[in-house]
Amino acid sequence: MAEKTVETISKAARDLYQKALAALERNNLDYSIEMFQQCLALEPNFTKARNYLRAAQMKRAEGASGLKRLFTGAKAQPLLAKAKLAVHRNPSEAMQIAEQILSEDPRNHQALSILAEAAESADLRETTAQTLEHLAKLHPRDTKVQHWLARTYVALKRHDLARDVYEAILRKDPHDFEAQKGLQDATAHGAMQQGRWEEASSYRDVIKDKDEAIALEQASRVIRAEDMTENLIRENLAKLQNAPDNPVIKRELGRLYSQKGDFTKALEYLEQLLATEAGGDPTLEREIAEIRLKRLDSLIAEKRQQLASRPADAVLRAEITALEQEHTQTLLADTSKLVERYPNDLNYRYDLAVLYMKAGDIQNAIEQFQKAVGQPQKRVASLNFLGQCFHQLGLYDLAVDQYIHAIEELPMMDALKKEITYNLGTTYEAMGETEKAIAEFKKIAAVDFGYRDVRTKITRKPTK
Repeated sequence: MAEKTVETISKAARDLYQKALAALERNNLDYSIEMFQQCLALEPNFTKARNYLRAAQMKRAEGASGLKRLFTGAKAQPLLAKAKLAVHRNPSEAMQIAEQILSEDPRNHQALSILAEAAESADLRETTAQTLEHLAKLHPRDTKVQHWLARTYVALKRHDLARDVYEAILRKDPHDFEAQKGLQDATAHGAMQQGRWEEASSYRDVIKDKDEAIALEQASRVIRAEDMTENLIRENLAKLQNAPDNPVIKRELGRLYSQKGDFTKALEYLEQLLATEAGGDPTLEREIAEIRLKRLDSLIAEKRQQLASRPADAVLRAEITALEQEHTQTLLADTSKLVERYPNDLNYRYDLAVLYMKAGDIQNAIEQFQKAVGQPQKRVASLNFLGQCFHQLGLYDLAVDQYIHAIEELPMMDALKKEITYNLGTTYEAMGETEKAIAEFKKIAAVDFGYRDVRTKITRKPTK
């Protein structure tokens, strides 16, 4: 089913949509959410309305207390079961129930998965993709969701986006065979789509003026995107004149200026917002931190481009080094602020620990990793890093304890378990416990004889 737009939805749905937007601009989130839901009940593949609905839900949920979130989670269970049963029998009902849950808990993984599955069952591929994009953003390490998103992009013939997702998966796990194959297929189909192989009578038709065609296509795509962004900026600036304190408009302007590449202007709006009552928003703080880093990345890229034509310019090299150091310090400072502001968010503590470790501040890294262990999704990785930190400090017995605890959490000898087992073996080597070290290396060799230098380690003759 084709994606719906403002122009193609029914008049009843359009009226509800306009009411929802007006309520959102007034920051009347409850009424806005209700109107968006009613609009989507009539036009379930109207993805623009669902985007606004999700933004309103996220904003309303940010102020919820821990007790309310706990109550909401318990209340959602029977609704989740009901929605799951309706996914294929009555996808529309399943989607509406899922949205009911998401109105209280917009980060609910199960509800988002059910929404995507029901949309797929109803052949609402645009909505499926949109929901999976949101889910992948909330859970960036969930490769199962990323694979699903990539397959959806392929079904929509968005092969360039599918390729980007497969590349992201392979950066996490270079040995993911499905992602390797998916990347090859997406690249091939993208080339065919761009070159219009199906319409060509010969290969000469395809390569004829290919460079010119690609250049024109890319230029027109950039122009269209820039025009759209400029139009949206103008629209929101006009709205801001009538509602100068509206946080929704300011946040949208920040995002649009960032998209345009005007990071200074983006930060101006978002930092204004942070200084107001919206300052207790962790997603806003994260957004500001990311834009600061993008601004530095942009400056570094610009300087490196200049250096390519002036490789002997020592001043330019020094400027790049200073910007790179500022990038590292900015990232560290921003993450430290997030930890200070949200001390119970162990994901931020894990991020800070990794940064400390990269900066060589091992003692502070240990302190943060020890707290991040309490986050189930980060537990094994934190234990692995703790082992490496203790090893660097020469505290081998403590390193061994961390590795053993991490290995106990992993039933299969996958890539992560091999790495941790290898780290344990090298720590035993550093302790002079050769037999124990070889025993660990043999566990890896039993499933992957070519892993790193394991073959050499277990076949090495003992010194007399």
